[in-house]
Amino acid sequence: MTARVPPATPPYAPEVQAVFDRLPRSWMPPFELFTVMARDPRLLQRFTRGAPIYFPETNLTVRQREVFLDRVTALCRCEYEWSLRIHYFAKEAGLTEEQVRATVHGSAEDASWSADDRLLIRLADELNTSADVSDGLWRELAAALSPEAILELLLLAGYYRTIAYVADGLRLPLEPRATPRFPPA
Repeated sequence: MTARVPPATPPYAPEVQAVFDRLPRSWMPPFELFTVMARDPRLLQRFTRGAPIYFPETNLTVRQREVFLDRVTALCRCEYEWSLRIHYFAKEAGLTEEQVRATVHGSAEDASWSADDRLLIRLADELNTSADVSDGLWRELAAALSPEAILELLLLAGYYRTIAYVADGLRLPLEPRATPRFPPA
């Protein structure tokens, strides 16, 4: 499968190379998402500048971020981003095979989730369904997380929905180095 828009190829414009130089070394050569965006250096810069994931300070643990984003990207049916997240972060987040599968085919009620994980799964599900957070879930979130952490989760959900629109809309092929695929139902 090839992307609907071909990626930019090296040598990259200096402003594009500067963006690529800021990415983690393990992401080199740059993912196709970035090289397609590099066709317009302004878009690439805006896209990466607004990425909450690139901010070193965070209000979330790696596990909180990954449980949430794995569910968000799975609900968006964005196998491209989901497989990258599983490949690079699932082990660090302590996700089991059962939990990885549950991000795609499970629910917040799956026995593999802790109470804290269930809250994040429910948030991802509500945002996906209604683009809103019910008052009841908000109260539960506020009892468990700081206001800043909740805000960060909302920003992450929106940002990764944008990634899903771009990756799926462009029909980006899955990255060969990120081998996890959506598990069968």
